[in-house]
Amino acid sequence: MIGTISLATSLFFSLLAVMAYGYAMQVKAEQERAERWGRVSLFGSCLAAVIASIYLWVMILGDHFEIAYVASYSSKELPLMYKISAFWAGQQGSLLLWLLIHALASLYLCCRQHMKAAGLLVYALIESLLVILVLAKSPFVASVTAVQDGVGLNPLLQDPWMAVHPPVIFIGYALLAVPFAYAMGALLKDENQKIWLEPARRWALFAWGFLGAGVFIGGYWAYKVLGWGGYWGWDPVENSSLVPWLLAGAFVHILHVAKRRPAALSVLHLSVIFTFALVIYGTFLTRSGILSDFSVHSFSGTSIGMTLAVVNAIVLIGGLALLAIKAGNLPQGKLYEAHASREFCLLLGALVL
Repeated sequence: MIGTISLATSLFFSLLAVMAYGYAMQVKAEQERAERWGRVSLFGSCLAAVIASIYLWVMILGDHFEIAYVASYSSKELPLMYKISAFWAGQQGSLLLWLLIHALASLYLCCRQHMKAAGLLVYALIESLLVILVLAKSPFVASVTAVQDGVGLNPLLQDPWMAVHPPVIFIGYALLAVPFAYAMGALLKDENQKIWLEPARRWALFAWGFLGAGVFIGGYWAYKVLGWGGYWGWDPVENSSLVPWLLAGAFVHILHVAKRRPAALSVLHLSVIFTFALVIYGTFLTRSGILSDFSVHSFSGTSIGMTLAVVNAIVLIGGLALLAIKAGNLPQGKLYEAHASREFCLLLGALVL
């Protein structure tokens, strides 16, 4: 009950933050006060997500098998390290982990980095969508029958590499929302690119590094434990992490061009929209059950597929629609001077990616 109430509270505060930052954008006289309410709301949403996460860990470490998720992924005999990693071993827990990382990043954005109201509005909206996903597939559902001991973690997942792989991957997933929010916020307010390009670059590199490390760790685990006979098995779950990583690499290269050639901003916005949309799309492919017959470690059929599809549509269609509306306000001109220029080479590399 505590977990579900915490998630509902997180949703309430994240939606309140959306409204506060939206009000700050519209009413200049009340901007400072509205932004203060937005920061308080994001703090409340983050605190509620932290409480929900701690509660799930307490349930796992305390062997509370009356919770279906705990009964499915933990047991009394499970070593402590794998009890801790049972938090993200299943679909419900991994989505909660994603929400937790996203919420913690929001505190830094609004308190230390001072992202503009428009960007924080987009970021809070994404946080609301993540909370809805966790509520749709809650890890706090009670077991249907009495359970004396849990099923325990799949023996294939009882490996140090897999204990750290999901958190590293989800740090990359969650932090890719930051450059997306910067870009969409800049479109909403027609901001000068110099204001947001540099912080977006830092966050993109940080996310890109974590996502790449997560892909490497997961691939090595599959090679070592599943015995695929080659580092890369082209499993759909592997590819769903690789593709956003490639697109994030393209975004970083295009961003470097956009700092010198403002005409590249339209391409830059397009790349960041598809980068984050493919994060959601990859999550849909691997967690909706649609690939359960094609992947050795995809989740079986679940009830969350439609919710993920709607979230993906909101991100992709919403981002593309905003770009189409604001495209006329973006700088025009040449993307590069000559084929021998550095800008052309960077853009070509991004196109290959």
